[in-house]
Amino acid sequence: MTKAELRDVDRRIERLLKSQEEFRKSQEEEFRKSQEEFRKGNEELREAQKKTDEQLKKTDEELRAMFKKREEEQKKVDKQIENLLKSVDGVTKGIGRIPEGLAFASFKRIFKGLGMSIEWTNPNLRRRCNGKEMEIDILSLVKKDNQNFIISIEAKVYLTIKDVGDLLEDIKNFYNFFPEYRDIPLIAGLAFTNYAENAKVYAEKKGIYLLSLSDDTMTLANSKDFNPKVWVYGN
Repeated sequence: MTKAELRDVDRRIERLLKSQEEFRKSQEEEFRKSQEEFRKGNEELREAQKKTDEQLKKTDEELRAMFKKREEEQKKVDKQIENLLKSVDGVTKGIGRIPEGLAFASFKRIFKGLGMSIEWTNPNLRRRCNGKEMEIDILSLVKKDNQNFIISIEAKVYLTIKDVGDLLEDIKNFYNFFPEYRDIPLIAGLAFTNYAENAKVYAEKKGIYLLSLSDDTMTLANSKDFNPKVWVYGN
């Protein structure tokens, strides 16, 4: 090989080495840039995650505060409802006692007018028997023609057919709850401030005394030819 050819080979080798060096440097630069981008992206990801965690924490705190506030508000509403129900219950009970009070105040006058003597009168009696309870608004022992009678009065604000049926059911069970009166005949009555006409007619047919509101007192509301039914123990 001639000197010229050797110099040509050297130049080619030199160019090849130079190209390899440039390629190596470019690869290193690309690797460096990739690492930088990865690092930057990783930092951005960590920052984004940090912001997300902070936002979730903030949201969680806000939700907890909101639920706590709603719970406190709900407790206030529940308390208000409870107080309202107590007030309504008090008003309802108060209204329910109106006919009872009027009937009790008028009882002696009405039944004395029917020729009865009043031995005693008790309001608001309750008895329990076999797990059940019976409540009687007015219970009285009266005497007529030397015969004792027990009178049981139930007071209603508005008299309905159901009320009459309930009273008849109580009459069937009366001597079970009050066995001390089994030797005394029973007479029943209903006192009311207002009524359904069919309930009033039905009650009278069943032989029940009717005490109805008139002005500020109770008066007898049965027809002139009314005869009360007398219940006795065992019938």
